[in-house]
Amino acid sequence: MMAFFVSVIVLTLISYHPLILALSLGIAAASVLRFLGARVLLQTLVWLIPTAVVIIAFNTVFNRRGATELLSVQLGRTTYTFTLESFLFGASLALMLAAVILWFRLYQEFMTSDRFLYLFAPIAPTTALSISMVQRWIPLTKQRWTQIRNAEKMLPAEARGEDKGEDVKGKGTHTSFSFRRRRRSSTHFRALTRSLSALMSWSMEDAIEAADSMQARGYSHAAESLQKCHSVHPGHPDRNAALLRARIKRDSMRFVSKKRRTSFRAYRFTAHDTVSLVCIAVLALSAGITIFLTTRTLAFFPIFRGAADLPIFALAATALLMLYPLLLEGKEQLKWHLSARMN
Repeated sequence: MMAFFVSVIVLTLISYHPLILALSLGIAAASVLRFLGARVLLQTLVWLIPTAVVIIAFNTVFNRRGATELLSVQLGRTTYTFTLESFLFGASLALMLAAVILWFRLYQEFMTSDRFLYLFAPIAPTTALSISMVQRWIPLTKQRWTQIRNAEKMLPAEARGEDKGEDVKGKGTHTSFSFRRRRRSSTHFRALTRSLSALMSWSMEDAIEAADSMQARGYSHAAESLQKCHSVHPGHPDRNAALLRARIKRDSMRFVSKKRRTSFRAYRFTAHDTVSLVCIAVLALSAGITIFLTTRTLAFFPIFRGAADLPIFALAATALLMLYPLLLEGKEQLKWHLSARMN
């Protein structure tokens, strides 16, 4: 799965060909629709489409290069010319950005922290743990913020510092409207500050608990072993002290190599995984090499040229690579329907 996402994202980033980018965007949108649903796709497109329009418009307006004139506007003594090449270049950038964001949305859904640790924990346990914690921090913080704000709304008005009668008209209140509005804004600011303080306290307590848990699980063996080396007169020029530090460092490295922590592996690398990895590698290398060799003549300025040099083989290899999860899902669905019909 990691090989697939790395391959499709790298292919999307290295290719400026509009057909490859449009193909990547279309398949990414279809994959999001199939695996995550129409609601997630619409929520992503709501802000992705305006962003793409802004990129295209900004590049078309402010990029003066290009030989094919689309429109010319006369403002006073200055003539502003909009070219086809600048429009196509902006459209390629917008397609690339949209496709990469959709692929990363799928990556966020499928490459969970346990799968990431399964891949990289045996190689670099501390680094893998740090990256997985960073990936988990943003959605966890949003979830906690929602919980804190919901808990604030459930409190009575007196606990939130609000006055029940401040919004009631004709109840004998002598405060003006501007004063009530300032008081309401200050109350809201105090509630927001209270929520932020609770969120920071919760996050710091969780960080302390996570650090203690990781230390208990053996993530600090190397640091504790190598600390002895630096504690023996680190700046002393004596030859005996230098030999002693070297001996302690050698012994501590032996201890780390013997006491290297193990990692739990919830998954097994099967024959199906081997076949999938080989297929993804072959398709990625074929598409990448072909695109690199055939799109070197692709240029947007001064005239858009080189787009017709892309062979059908490159498009087919790219399409098969990006459609690989959908093809596997279709195969499983077909097997399911056939087995249900036979039974």
